[in-house]
Amino acid sequence: MVLEVSDSLLGVLLASVAAVGFAGQFLFARLGTETGEVTDGVLVVLGCNIALLTPPVLVLYSPPYVDLFTPYSVASFGAAGLAGMFVARLLTFKSIQEIGANLTSPVIASNVFFATVFAVVFLEERLTAVHFAGIVLIVAGIAVVSWETAAATGPEQSIRETGATLVVPLVAAACIGIEPIFISMGLAAGTPTLPGIVVMAVVATVGFVGYLRWTDSLRPIPIRAASTGWFVAGGISTTVGFVAYFAALEIAPVVVVMPLLQLTPLLVVVLSVLFLPRRLERVTWPVGVAALVVVVGATLVSLSG
Repeated sequence: MVLEVSDSLLGVLLASVAAVGFAGQFLFARLGTETGEVTDGVLVVLGCNIALLTPPVLVLYSPPYVDLFTPYSVASFGAAGLAGMFVARLLTFKSIQEIGANLTSPVIASNVFFATVFAVVFLEERLTAVHFAGIVLIVAGIAVVSWETAAATGPEQSIRETGATLVVPLVAAACIGIEPIFISMGLAAGTPTLPGIVVMAVVATVGFVGYLRWTDSLRPIPIRAASTGWFVAGGISTTVGFVAYFAALEIAPVVVVMPLLQLTPLLVVVLSVLFLPRRLERVTWPVGVAALVVVVGATLVSLSG
């Protein structure tokens, strides 16, 4: 007996896997940055992305592989890699190390707000009432996160210092928000999604290694360190998230996939409570409410886009 699964149901399963995969990256990064360096984490995750994504490209597509790309698509996916996989990931890991995973993830989820702004500015899209309502909810959720960040970092920190702390994940969210514009440009040039993601990972890795050399901070990664193991787990988790996300969009409607994908902040809060020690994560009910508000707002923005 063969069990048949509809495309919508398969899309739900894949989108759920993607949300868990992206949430896992936050948790593994939190565990890894307890004793490990942020730069090591970013480099290990990028290496995992390349190692796990390149073999499927070699199997699914026929040589010469250069025919999969054009100079324009390479430039577009490369820009997406520098913005999303390099800068955004570096800032995300730094924020996770500084304020924790459950406070960082709702702020990162505001990337849909920045994506909307960029789409309006660069693609001349219209801002709808639903868009605006979603943006209001995102801003409200981040306001609660700001309050909780101030409480977590101590009363001795000023409002300006608390704001500076949140600049890091907000800039990361902005970089993630502009990433889809570059990806859409690369896809429009004829390059398939999976080869495009490999280009993103390779360019991000080259750019990050160049940055480390320029700052004289390139050093061997401690292979046997426990932190490296957590970073590898984060690399696997985020790679699974990417593949499941794009696969879900291939077979299921956006209205099915995006609401599930926006559950990542809530999953981070729940998984932090269940699996992370309290010395690493201070999860309060306002953080859970803020995550829920951001999820609703991000879903509204995503579905009305």
